[in-house]
Amino acid sequence: MGLRIALLLTTIACSLAVWAAPAPYFLWQGAHRTVCAQTSPGEGWTRISAAYVKSDCSI
Repeated sequence: MGLRIALLLTTIACSLAVWAAPAPYFLWQGAHRTVCAQTSPGEGWTRISAAYVKSDCSI
């Protein structure tokens, strides 16, 4: 019984990974720099662009 549940949970986890998509990158502007990141680098940063697929924020 425990093996069946483990197998079922493993199958469900693997099938959910098929729908996973990469997180987008955004240009963030701080007081003195602009960086490309998936999340805000911290307080004081403003997102200044739409989403990019590449990690260097190019099209």
